[in-house]
Amino acid sequence: MQENPDIEAALVQYTRQVPEDCYDMKEVVDTIKRQKDIPIVTDDNYAVMKVERIGTQCGADLSCFSTFKLQGPEGIGCIVGKKKYIDALIREHYSGGSQTQGWEAMEVLRGLVNAPVALAIQAQVIESLLAKVQELPQVKDAFIANAQSKVLIVEFHEPVAEQVLARAEKLGALPNPVGAESKYEIAPMFYRVSGTFRKEDPTREQRMIRINPNRTGPDTIIEILKSALESEDVCF
Repeated sequence: MQENPDIEAALVQYTRQVPEDCYDMKEVVDTIKRQKDIPIVTDDNYAVMKVERIGTQCGADLSCFSTFKLQGPEGIGCIVGKKKYIDALIREHYSGGSQTQGWEAMEVLRGLVNAPVALAIQAQVIESLLAKVQELPQVKDAFIANAQSKVLIVEFHEPVAEQVLARAEKLGALPNPVGAESKYEIAPMFYRVSGTFRKEDPTREQRMIRINPNRTGPDTIIEILKSALESEDVCF
């Protein structure tokens, strides 16, 4: 910060990008503020309803997140923070056509009520899946990661991730998110590890997959995974 006196603001993403990411959001915010008192904006996507304190509660000036990922309608975001910044945003969106109102506002509210329950159940499913997946002979390792969404990362002994994903899709799993954890995603999602995971170690793309339960129970998910692994399309 001291070497860059022209920096006028900071953006901090709350959720991790690679498995090794580990930091305390309040400590990050406090450190920036000690170096230079500039506005701090946090990207709280996938963190809201899963962490004890969002960015503004850790001292940031603004917290921004999508309500679509919290069971809300498409295209609506939420910004929480200091009054002077919120007032400026309201002035910029004085036109009725720029405001969230009517049915969209009510859908956001319903989502914020329903999301904590849905996410808590989803977390329980992931935790119950972990031991079952680790017992599969084709699986080298499995662990829970808050890699944006809270997911189960599965690593195979052999480079069969691509074949497993293709077979899982035929068995009913979703191959890609429409807006991860949105109200439209009911079936479990079996998909490749994130771009940042792959960039750090390109071999992960062939060895690892992510599983997000969405609204599906553990028994269904484990059966999809077992059937995919035992398919003749997947060679060990």
